[in-house]
Amino acid sequence: MKTKDQLKNQKGIAFVVALIMLLVLTFLGFSALSLMNYETKMAGNERVYNSAFYAGDGGIENFRGRVSTGEFVYSMATSGNYQVTIGANSSNVTYTRWNRSEGGNDYADFLVRSEGTSPSFPTAGRVVIESVIEVTMMSQEGYN
Repeated sequence: MKTKDQLKNQKGIAFVVALIMLLVLTFLGFSALSLMNYETKMAGNERVYNSAFYAGDGGIENFRGRVSTGEFVYSMATSGNYQVTIGANSSNVTYTRWNRSEGGNDYADFLVRSEGTSPSFPTAGRVVIESVIEVTMMSQEGYN
Protein backbone atom coordinates (compact mmCIF):
# COMPACT_ATOMS: atom_id res chain seq x y z
CA MET A 1 0.00 0.00 0.00
CA LYS A 2 2.90 2.23 0.54
CA THR A 3 3.75 2.23 -3.20
CA LYS A 4 0.29 3.58 -4.10
CA ASP A 5 0.79 6.46 -1.70
CA GLN A 6 4.18 7.23 -3.17
CA LEU A 7 2.71 7.39 -6.70
CA LYS A 8 0.00 9.79 -5.55
CA ASN A 9 2.53 11.93 -3.72
CA GLN A 10 4.07 13.70 -6.74
CA LYS A 11 3.93 17.24 -5.45
CA GLY A 12 6.62 19.43 -7.04
CA ILE A 13 7.15 17.40 -10.24
CA ALA A 14 5.40 20.11 -12.27
CA PHE A 15 7.89 22.63 -10.88
CA VAL A 16 10.86 20.49 -11.99
CA VAL A 17 9.36 19.97 -15.48
CA ALA A 18 8.72 23.72 -15.78
CA LEU A 19 12.34 24.51 -14.83
CA ILE A 20 13.66 22.04 -17.41
CA MET A 21 11.40 23.54 -20.09
CA LEU A 22 12.55 27.04 -19.13
CA LEU A 23 16.18 25.93 -19.43
CA VAL A 24 15.56 24.44 -22.90
CA LEU A 25 13.80 27.63 -24.07
CA THR A 26 16.66 29.75 -22.72
CA PHE A 27 19.20 27.75 -24.76
CA LEU A 28 17.00 28.08 -27.86
CA GLY A 29 16.80 31.86 -27.32
CA PHE A 30 20.58 32.19 -26.98
CA SER A 31 21.19 30.12 -30.11
CA ALA A 32 18.67 32.26 -32.05
CA LEU A 33 20.47 35.45 -30.93
CA SER A 34 23.83 33.99 -31.93
CA LEU A 35 22.50 33.01 -35.37
CA MET A 36 20.97 36.47 -35.86
CA ASN A 37 24.29 38.13 -35.01
CA TYR A 38 26.15 35.88 -37.47
CA GLU A 39 23.68 36.58 -40.29
CA THR A 40 23.85 40.33 -39.62
CA LYS A 41 27.63 40.22 -40.04
CA MET A 42 27.25 38.20 -43.24
CA ALA A 43 24.80 40.73 -44.68
CA GLY A 44 27.16 43.59 -43.81
CA ASN A 45 30.10 41.85 -45.50
CA GLU A 46 27.99 41.22 -48.58
CA ARG A 47 27.03 44.90 -48.74
CA VAL A 48 30.69 45.96 -48.55
CA TYR A 49 31.66 43.41 -51.23
CA ASN A 50 28.84 44.57 -53.54
CA SER A 51 29.87 48.21 -53.14
CA ALA A 52 33.48 47.35 -54.00
CA PHE A 53 32.37 45.20 -56.95
CA TYR A 54 30.22 47.97 -58.41
CA ALA A 55 33.06 50.47 -57.93
CA GLY A 56 35.40 48.14 -59.86
CA ASP A 57 32.80 47.61 -62.57
CA GLY A 58 32.28 51.38 -62.74
CA GLY A 59 36.02 51.82 -63.35
CA ILE A 60 35.87 49.40 -66.29
CA GLU A 61 32.82 51.20 -67.71
CA ASN A 62 34.54 54.56 -67.23
CA PHE A 63 37.53 53.32 -69.21
CA ARG A 64 35.25 51.87 -71.89
CA GLY A 65 33.54 55.26 -72.27
CA ARG A 66 36.81 57.17 -72.40
CA VAL A 67 38.40 54.78 -74.91
CA SER A 68 35.36 55.06 -77.20
CA THR A 69 36.20 58.75 -77.65
CA GLY A 70 39.76 57.82 -78.70
CA GLU A 71 41.36 59.19 -75.54
CA PHE A 72 43.77 56.29 -75.01
CA VAL A 73 43.74 54.84 -78.53
CA TYR A 74 45.88 57.48 -80.27
CA SER A 75 48.05 58.32 -77.27
CA MET A 76 51.81 57.74 -77.34
CA ALA A 77 51.70 56.11 -73.89
CA THR A 78 51.18 52.36 -73.92
CA SER A 79 50.17 52.14 -70.27
CA GLY A 80 48.83 54.31 -67.51
CA ASN A 81 46.56 54.55 -64.52
CA TYR A 82 44.01 56.89 -63.01
CA GLN A 83 41.47 56.95 -60.21
CA VAL A 84 37.69 57.29 -60.49
CA THR A 85 35.44 58.21 -57.57
CA ILE A 86 32.00 56.64 -57.66
CA GLY A 87 29.90 57.91 -54.78
CA ALA A 88 31.73 57.08 -51.55
CA ASN A 89 33.74 54.36 -53.32
CA SER A 90 36.77 54.61 -55.57
CA SER A 91 38.30 52.62 -58.40
CA ASN A 92 41.94 52.53 -59.41
CA VAL A 93 42.11 51.81 -63.15
CA THR A 94 45.34 50.53 -64.73
CA TYR A 95 45.63 49.83 -68.45
CA THR A 96 48.16 48.47 -70.92
CA ARG A 97 47.78 48.91 -74.68
CA TRP A 98 49.22 47.00 -77.58
CA ASN A 99 48.51 47.52 -81.28
CA ARG A 100 47.99 44.84 -83.88
CA SER A 101 46.94 44.58 -87.52
CA GLU A 102 44.68 41.86 -88.82
CA GLY A 103 42.98 41.60 -92.20
CA GLY A 104 43.94 45.12 -93.20
CA ASN A 105 42.44 46.63 -90.04
CA ASP A 106 44.39 48.16 -87.17
CA TYR A 107 43.30 47.38 -83.61
CA ALA A 108 44.24 48.69 -80.21
CA ASP A 109 43.87 46.04 -77.50
CA PHE A 110 43.74 47.08 -73.87
CA LEU A 111 44.23 44.99 -70.76
CA VAL A 112 42.30 46.93 -68.13
CA ARG A 113 42.51 46.22 -64.41
CA SER A 114 40.09 48.01 -62.12
CA GLU A 115 40.43 47.73 -58.34
CA GLY A 116 37.22 48.82 -56.62
CA THR A 117 37.44 49.76 -52.96
CA SER A 118 34.65 50.40 -50.52
CA PRO A 119 35.67 52.17 -47.33
CA SER A 120 33.52 50.82 -44.55
CA PHE A 121 33.94 50.57 -40.81
CA PRO A 122 35.41 48.28 -39.39
CA THR A 123 36.71 46.64 -42.59
CA ALA A 124 37.10 47.84 -46.15
CA GLY A 125 36.14 45.85 -49.22
CA ARG A 126 38.36 45.38 -52.26
CA VAL A 127 37.52 43.71 -55.56
CA VAL A 128 39.73 43.47 -58.67
CA ILE A 129 38.16 43.15 -62.12
CA GLU A 130 40.19 42.57 -65.29
CA SER A 131 38.95 43.00 -68.82
CA VAL A 132 40.34 42.97 -72.35
CA ILE A 133 38.90 45.68 -74.59
CA GLU A 134 39.47 45.75 -78.34
CA VAL A 135 39.07 48.97 -80.31
CA THR A 136 39.23 49.37 -84.08
CA MET A 137 41.61 52.18 -84.98
CA MET A 138 40.22 54.51 -87.63
CA SER A 139 42.25 56.95 -89.67
CA GLN A 140 41.85 60.27 -87.92
CA GLU A 141 42.52 63.61 -89.55
CA GLY A 142 46.03 64.64 -88.68
CA TYR A 143 47.10 61.09 -87.76
CA ASN A 144 47.77 59.71 -91.28
